[in-house]
Amino acid sequence: MAQFKNHLPKIPIINRYFVTNTLFMALLMLFVPAYAQKAAFLTEAQTVEKVLQQASIQDWIKGTINEAQSDIEEYSHWENPTLYYLLDNPRLRDQNATEQSYMIKHSIDLSGRRKLRQSAAEFRLLSATDATQSRLALFKAKTRLYFFDVLYKQLRLQAISTWLQHLVELEKIIRKRALAGDVPGYDLKRLQREYASAVTHQQAEQAALHHSWELLNALWGDYDTVDFGSGVSGELLPAAPVALDQLLAALEQNPALQSLAKQKSAFNLNSEAAERWKIPKFNLGVGAKTFNATNYSDTALLVSIEIPLPLWNQNNAERIRYRAQAQKVDGKYRLEHQKTYGEIRGSWQELTGLLQAIQTFEQRGQTVSDELINIASISYQAGEIGVFELLDAYRERWAYDLDRLDLMHKARTASIELDRLTDTGIIP
Repeated sequence: MAQFKNHLPKIPIINRYFVTNTLFMALLMLFVPAYAQKAAFLTEAQTVEKVLQQASIQDWIKGTINEAQSDIEEYSHWENPTLYYLLDNPRLRDQNATEQSYMIKHSIDLSGRRKLRQSAAEFRLLSATDATQSRLALFKAKTRLYFFDVLYKQLRLQAISTWLQHLVELEKIIRKRALAGDVPGYDLKRLQREYASAVTHQQAEQAALHHSWELLNALWGDYDTVDFGSGVSGELLPAAPVALDQLLAALEQNPALQSLAKQKSAFNLNSEAAERWKIPKFNLGVGAKTFNATNYSDTALLVSIEIPLPLWNQNNAERIRYRAQAQKVDGKYRLEHQKTYGEIRGSWQELTGLLQAIQTFEQRGQTVSDELINIASISYQAGEIGVFELLDAYRERWAYDLDRLDLMHKARTASIELDRLTDTGIIP
């Protein structure tokens, strides 16, 4: 420490706080990797499972399926019979008999409408299942977007930490030349300004990382368990997609399209049931009638049939409604098919283009950035360039790392969207 103090008077412009803070940051750079190795990193698969397995989503799935199942249950049974009882008790018992009528009445439908409506309810259940799969695909995609946003911010923070570490190494070079009297104290002051700017960027990225963590944590709703020190692990750069023709060939299996197709089948069956209005549902009753007079008693068979006559109402409203609903869903299916077809092609083209851009950027950019740093360091120590050129070379490498991460994040976003569009069902 005494030796360090003896060197200070030789460089009056050096800010002692800056030098101390630089050394502290250097030690911090060595400590952070060791801590990170002990932290429990959250993976993409763990995050998706944690979100999809939470009670609120599972209850929503079960409620949706059970609601659709109730329609099948409704049409799986005959209507309940009706017990009919009538008492005719005359005031003059000696002249008129007391009559009692007992009858069981039941609704009879020989048109097959109930079976058709039961089949329609089964299609609605399948449609609800596919709609649930489509909604879960959205949940999954949103979870993955938030997860990789955290990873992206985490990697940006690491890139800035590397930039700070380079500034620490650069400070050694400049201080060595300043101690030798080869450069003015202004160079160290300029480095101090660059260092302060880098620290500001680091703090801003840390705040952005916290924001992304909060969004991810909100998906499973446990707001008290955010651990900003844990981090996530994974590959930000996605794999290359399969052939476009293969993805388009499986378009018909898209859960959203399957849900609409099965809705249309359900409406068509209901429309067919409504068309059978010419065979009306009738009520059949069977029972007995008793006579009890002062001088005799008797029992008679009772049979009743109640048949509605379709004179003014020929089920036109129901037939028009179901035909219109089938027509509407068919149009929606074709529009959704066109939209999804275009989105798959667009996402595939974007993803492949970004992956090619990343490959080109890495091939042409990384080597040049490393060479610029080496040339600038050697040239500065030889007195051929100034501190501005030296800092510019290091700043260019930092910009290269951040630009590369930006491209990788865009590629991952496109990959997630492509996965969502081609997901064929993910009910856990």
